[in-house]
Amino acid sequence: MPFQFYFVLIVLLLMNGCGGHKRVVYPVCKVVPVPHAAPKIDNEIKQHYLTAVNKMRSQSRICGSKTYRAVKPLKWNSTLYSAAYEHSKDMAESAHFSHYGSGTKNDWTAKTQKLSSCSTFVNRIENNGYIRHLGIAENIAYGMRTVDEVMQQWITSKGHCANIMNPAFTDIGMAQVKGDSGSYYWTQTFGSTIP
Repeated sequence: MPFQFYFVLIVLLLMNGCGGHKRVVYPVCKVVPVPHAAPKIDNEIKQHYLTAVNKMRSQSRICGSKTYRAVKPLKWNSTLYSAAYEHSKDMAESAHFSHYGSGTKNDWTAKTQKLSSCSTFVNRIENNGYIRHLGIAENIAYGMRTVDEVMQQWITSKGHCANIMNPAFTDIGMAQVKGDSGSYYWTQTFGSTIP
């Protein structure tokens, strides 16, 4: 199954009144979060996820035609984990593979936010409470059984690789959920918060 990729980095640049220095500012989010009740993640699994992604970030890489230098490690964010788990669970329970939610009863954010259509990754991340952000992104995958397999798949895909190597991101959440067919659905969510 081909992988879809939509990368969104929401950034507004406002001029600071002092000598034309630029600051990055994200507009105030109007969402009242109704977080998904993700299960507590085992510390060993969480560390395995972090180690895998930060190992990729620790060396320079070429993503498509763009070269990325080694970047700082990401830190775990429980809110981004909840958003990642919500989407993996929705995809697994709905046998649906997309950056968009299924639009079914399993699409938690669409249901709780009373969206007129399925959820987007921006909706899910903000609904889970990650609302003061400078930028966010999502990687998804289907079928791989291990963290190493899914990371290898993502790092060889231009868009997914760019998300992993993006120096602007500071936080990550990641989850996998097994569907009825026995296949795994993976989601990585990335972000950086307003200091």
